[in-house]
Amino acid sequence: MTSSSKSGRSLVFPLALLALGLCACGGDEATPKAADGAGGSGGSPPAGAGATTGSGAPAGSGATTGSGDATASSGATTSSSATGGSSASSAASGATSASTGGDPPDPPPPAPEDGPVGFASLNGGTTGGEGGMVVTVSDAESLLEAMAGTDPRVIQISGTIELSGMNDVGSNKTIVGLGADAKIVGGGLYLYREKNVIIRNITFQDANEDAIGITTETTNVWIDHCTFMNGADGLVDIVRESSYVTLSWNVFRNHHKTILIGHSDAASADAGFLKVTLHHNWFDGTQTRHPSVRFGQVHVFNNHYLNNLSYGVASRMEADVVVEGNYFLNTWFPCRAGYADSEPGDIVERNNIIETNMPPPPSEDPNDPPPPATPVCETRGTAFDPAAVYSYTADPAEDVPALVMSYAGAGRI
Repeated sequence: MTSSSKSGRSLVFPLALLALGLCACGGDEATPKAADGAGGSGGSPPAGAGATTGSGAPAGSGATTGSGDATASSGATTSSSATGGSSASSAASGATSASTGGDPPDPPPPAPEDGPVGFASLNGGTTGGEGGMVVTVSDAESLLEAMAGTDPRVIQISGTIELSGMNDVGSNKTIVGLGADAKIVGGGLYLYREKNVIIRNITFQDANEDAIGITTETTNVWIDHCTFMNGADGLVDIVRESSYVTLSWNVFRNHHKTILIGHSDAASADAGFLKVTLHHNWFDGTQTRHPSVRFGQVHVFNNHYLNNLSYGVASRMEADVVVEGNYFLNTWFPCRAGYADSEPGDIVERNNIIETNMPPPPSEDPNDPPPPATPVCETRGTAFDPAAVYSYTADPAEDVPALVMSYAGAGRI
């Protein structure tokens, strides 16, 4: 797949892979210091999206539903710009098209989602604690008691709850924050061989391990309208044959290793699992893993990438990744085919917007080659066709910043 450049210049650069040892936790990215201006400073979003559909996309946007065909690239890894490609890329010396000379009006809100879009809607669907007892908790002891077992339960979090380490969540649970100030601070949630869990409207902050760990054959998880920041390890890990997960309308900031899907190059048993959809998330100044994918089948659409100074999406070790309708601003490697010493996976991109409004900054990650003058998505292979798997509607990429910056994150449902 090629990308079209508004400047009309053609660029080809090689993927530089350095031989670094990979640990079992996937920790292969060096931890750089955040560059000045990273996080939340990309200028005003583009004005206006249209009326919305049930999936949170503007009606009549000409987006994909039902059974559209995924656009395939050749088997070679490419990073070239050519007129008529699928994604627009520009390097602006001043403001980008996202800067309109004033604050645009907020777009109309997306229609409420009663259930997940994407992979979490399959395999019997994801309903959480629907039909079960509703309990409200405001302290750690009550939360841990409510999350235990497999009985359906809707757990409402009031205020801030302080945890430590990773804390077990049983099957058939909905964990939802009340109002705009529900927080889990200091610890994370752990799903091990569980099924049917919904987590919504919570801010996760300062976890001393992962904020959310999804592991070992866990299926059907929907993480929606949450805000994640400042974790000690990953913010969200999806590993060890887990599958049917959707992350939607979340905000990720002030962090390095953001979302890991597939923990090791040696975990070939993950092939056929790790089916994940990410849509309408805001990666605000985070460094890497948006996501990093090994072996999985992952659809990344309508996300806003802002000042991600290492890379956006990485497809590794036989992964199949489709990157569609996203908006990248100051993300110098929007898509990577392979990373560190991992073999490349397939990655298809279409209808993305890739822009810059600053010179390429230095990266402190040794896995990053020198940034190109004009960033483009690397592509490889054919990946898969999401529209043949589930129904969805993609917003136009130019509408994504306004939608996501207005409506993603905790406190916005």
